Amino acid sequence: MVASQEDSIEELKEIKKKVEEGIEMCEKESKKSELRDFMLLLAQILVTESKYEDALKVYKELVKEEPKDFRPYLYQGIIHTLLRKKDEADKCFKEYRRLVPQGHPYARYFDDNLIATKLFSQKVESERYGSKN
Repeated sequence: MVASQEDSIEELKEIKKKVEEGIEMCEKESKKSELRDFMLLLAQILVTESKYEDALKVYKELVKEEPKDFRPYLYQGIIHTLLRKKDEADKCFKEYRRLVPQGHPYARYFDDNLIATKLFSQKVESERYGSKN
């Protein structure tokens, strides 16, 4: 199992390296849409590495560049939920809901995940509260 975990870590490092190369290439060739997709991938990799603050920085930069894209708000909300920053998470989820297009093909998927994330957060809070008593 240890070897498998080490292999996964190495694979993730290799993927991250390729994503960073993609970012450089897109910057050189001024491919904004593709660059944005690579930046979203980079932030997701940072989350899997538990580098939440670094991922939040990437998402905040993406919001600055394109404030009408709902995806960074959703992902920031999820990270803030993981960090138990409920107020910040709620702000991000509110902005996500405001921006996500009605009938968007992934809106249902995102809503399902949003519900699951909120339920998980509530469960963690109730367990934490229960352990204090």
